[in-house]
Amino acid sequence: METILVPVDFSKTSDHAAKYALRIAQQIGNCRLLLLHTVRVGYYETILPSVDYTQYGDEDIQRMHRSLLKKLNNLKDRLSSLCGKHLPIDISIEEGSLLAIINEINTHEKPLLVIIGSNGSSDLNDRVLGTNTIRIAKTSTKPVLVVPPNAMFKPVEKVVLACDFRKITELIPVDSLKTIVKTFGAKLEVLNVNPKGEQLKEDLLQEQALLDKMLNDLDHEYQFTSNRNVAEGILEYAHDSKAQIIISLPRKYSFFESILHDSISTKLTFRSDKPVLLLRSY
Repeated sequence: METILVPVDFSKTSDHAAKYALRIAQQIGNCRLLLLHTVRVGYYETILPSVDYTQYGDEDIQRMHRSLLKKLNNLKDRLSSLCGKHLPIDISIEEGSLLAIINEINTHEKPLLVIIGSNGSSDLNDRVLGTNTIRIAKTSTKPVLVVPPNAMFKPVEKVVLACDFRKITELIPVDSLKTIVKTFGAKLEVLNVNPKGEQLKEDLLQEQALLDKMLNDLDHEYQFTSNRNVAEGILEYAHDSKAQIIISLPRKYSFFESILHDSISTKLTFRSDKPVLLLRSY
């Protein structure tokens, strides 16, 4: 059984991402959701002190923990009502660093995906996970699917992988890519956006041929377009092609080298109406 890890903070953003994750799990089949809520170390002590600095005891801390657990169970119940009892949903509350805990769970649970929401709006209540989106993408040892607030679920049938055909063997985690594409039974479109409108040079054509061999057991094809703004070119193509997911490679020297800068990542993920899968080489 596959596992999808869904960090939540009880905001509209994370609730929406959790519902999207549910639909993804239903499409995959034989899949469970793991809803994770984390509290920073010292969280209870921070929110509990009184005006007269009364020392709160274990009972007070347990009460706050029960309150969070109730919220998490309420979310679980809402999701279960959408799918019946056919899809297992587990919950977990952990104290510590969100990034560290995600990777601990990645190690033990080996999820297929980590699904998080982007805040994509000026809603001040939806910032806890939103501000961590790129940090999670940078550090997660499993692929991260970022779900914009306006993303409407459609069965995943086509995914777009943006690639500049440079350092193919270093930058593309082929096994992870194949696992994702095959799990969805989707068609893969490899997109090259050239900011200068130039044709591929010989060395890049050789890299494309290498990639073609690596993807020989996938239903895939290549698409080429030009746009001075690479991110906008990707979004436009994904919209026109009616793809359900955009796959990016957030790593140094990759086509998405700049995705880890807030301005570009915001443009790509927060303005997109499609989820963006951040796929790194590990």
